Amino acid sequence: MNSSKKFWSDSILSLIDQGLLSALNFLVGISLIRLTSKETYGLYVQLYAGGLFLVMLLDSSIGGPLTTVASGVSNTVRTHLRHAYWRQQLKISLLLAVLVIPVVIMGIGQSDDVVTRWGIALTFASFMLVTGLREYCRTIGFVEHQISSILKQDVAYVVLVVIGFGFIHYFFSINLIAIFTVLTLASFLSSAPKMWHLHAQYGLVKSEDTTQQLAECRTQIIAYAKWALPGAMLAWMSNYSYVYLSGLWLGVVATADLNAARLLLMPIPLAVVAWSRIARPTAGRLIATQDWRGLNRLTLLSILMVEVGILFYVSALVFFLPWLNGHVFGAKYQGLDALISIWGVYFAFNSARCIGTVWLTSGGAFRALLFMSVSAFALVLVVSNLAIPHWGRVGAIMALIVVELYQLVLVWSVTLPRLRRTKADESAKAAELVATLARESDQTESQHA
Repeated sequence: MNSSKKFWSDSILSLIDQGLLSALNFLVGISLIRLTSKETYGLYVQLYAGGLFLVMLLDSSIGGPLTTVASGVSNTVRTHLRHAYWRQQLKISLLLAVLVIPVVIMGIGQSDDVVTRWGIALTFASFMLVTGLREYCRTIGFVEHQISSILKQDVAYVVLVVIGFGFIHYFFSINLIAIFTVLTLASFLSSAPKMWHLHAQYGLVKSEDTTQQLAECRTQIIAYAKWALPGAMLAWMSNYSYVYLSGLWLGVVATADLNAARLLLMPIPLAVVAWSRIARPTAGRLIATQDWRGLNRLTLLSILMVEVGILFYVSALVFFLPWLNGHVFGAKYQGLDALISIWGVYFAFNSARCIGTVWLTSGGAFRALLFMSVSAFALVLVVSNLAIPHWGRVGAIMALIVVELYQLVLVWSVTLPRLRRTKADESAKAAELVATLARESDQTESQHA
């Protein structure tokens, strides 16, 4: 009962945390929508989607597998794991930040302003480096159920970003270089104490038993990451292909329209992310102990809360849309009503599918997720290239809905039942092995007697 109360209280704090981050993301997006051109906002959307890709790479290679493995080990081993993988996160984040510079410069190569191209590339690379480290601090906080600490860190981040935005808007002008500079400084300052704590305690003294357990954990993490990384890459390509395919078929202005409509619904996926960070360790323990009844209760409550929340939120958006058109979007972004409604349908299916995906990651079913990602990516390419030329911006979202429906059916009717059967077979084999060893031990004792 106490653990259940702890779960739901942590979930509420995590939702508050993601609500703050969602409000901040909305503020950044609206600032660009109101104060910059559609071309600038479209470029920001493409850079932001690319940043999510880099964060996803880090989470699938370190954060996700570490969370899955750390949920089932002792506090001592968990402490050593978090400090050991801090160095790994630092190295990979630095490598990705360096690699992203030429990619950004080539991506905005149509600009004649060399200083602007390099400025955007360098500030974006700095933002990605610090974001990678900040996300690791947040991952460790979720693993150790230090949700209040994460909330304090993110409150500081939001406050610093708001102050920074006010400063550049009052004294300068809002552009991509200024935005990424503010986000980088806010990320670093808000998470610096936690970063220093992880860095300072690297290389803790380990006992022989702990060293052996750490080696086993590393083997598991590598095995999970081997399947999680390509699967996550393909999943990102499926979810964010519309950003680049719409830009390819319809131009960067269409990308701006699609994301302006999607921006209002961003609290939905961010709330699901907040829930998943709390639920993943809990689901991992339920699956490890094969408490399927407890997992079913958690599933029912999660889907009910998420879907009811989506229904009320989208209904409120549609009701207040005339006011938003007049006071938020402005004349440049009129006629987004249909896009917002269709995005709402997409997120309803996406959220239900994400719950099942979290159960699969908690059970270590990364190989199954890789297969699903491969097939989903192939499907989204085919459907998008058929739908976008015929139905334009609406076609881009409809293609994503088709893919989400496919994954939803696959997760809940095929992959999760297979995971349950696999866990049951593993448990039966383990019990049989224990019984066999016990019989052999009894026979040996009787022979000696």
